Amino acid sequence: MEALNEATPKLAERLAERLTQAIQDGILPAGCRLPTEQALCDQYGVSRTVVREAISMLKREELVVSRQGSGTYVSSTPTVVLRLASPQGNVQSVMEILELRSALEIKAAELAALHRDKAQLRAMRNALEALEEAVERGEDGVREDLAFHRAIVVATGNQHFLSTIDFLHQLLYQAISVTRRNEARYPLYMRQVDEEHQVLLEAIAAGDAEAARLAASHHLDNAKERLRRAQVALDESDRPTTKR
Repeated sequence: MEALNEATPKLAERLAERLTQAIQDGILPAGCRLPTEQALCDQYGVSRTVVREAISMLKREELVVSRQGSGTYVSSTPTVVLRLASPQGNVQSVMEILELRSALEIKAAELAALHRDKAQLRAMRNALEALEEAVERGEDGVREDLAFHRAIVVATGNQHFLSTIDFLHQLLYQAISVTRRNEARYPLYMRQVDEEHQVLLEAIAAGDAEAARLAASHHLDNAKERLRRAQVALDESDRPTTKR
């Protein structure tokens, strides 16, 4: 199999895709033991960290299982994997993912306000604190942003919501990466995002389902609008200047 180039972005995702394809094609049949971490490192030219993250992705999809002291094996009855096209980084693709987020996260916020407990509220607050610290360190804060929204889903008490969000993890991660890179270019946008997160948290903490629903809707609608405005500004800057 072709080695992966270390310069290639998202190596773990690419390795997970390769291994998934090998399972589906029968190259790695049901019940067979996966090659060792070192063997996969050598085969694909990647680090152990990349291999472990890729294996974790396959475990979440229930394609492989670990047996203590024995190794990792292809599931005896591997699930059919729904393939999701990764966002291409263009505005239209990310807008569509924001629409998907709206369908899930607005209802999740409403349910979280009704069912959250103290520990779950603390997890949300901790996620926002971690996000603030990441930004102060000059990082993009994508993982912390995603962790905040996932904490809200956990607070719904609905395992199906959580399983769906976890399944969509990579898709949402990439979309949030695009929106946060856009927002980081404008201090006003960053302040707006912080305020929207706080309003959403406060509504959930107050147990106000309607306010939480509206706050989540407002946050996601604003994310789309911020992205749209940035694209308009970019398009205008790319237009050739007419000389007179």
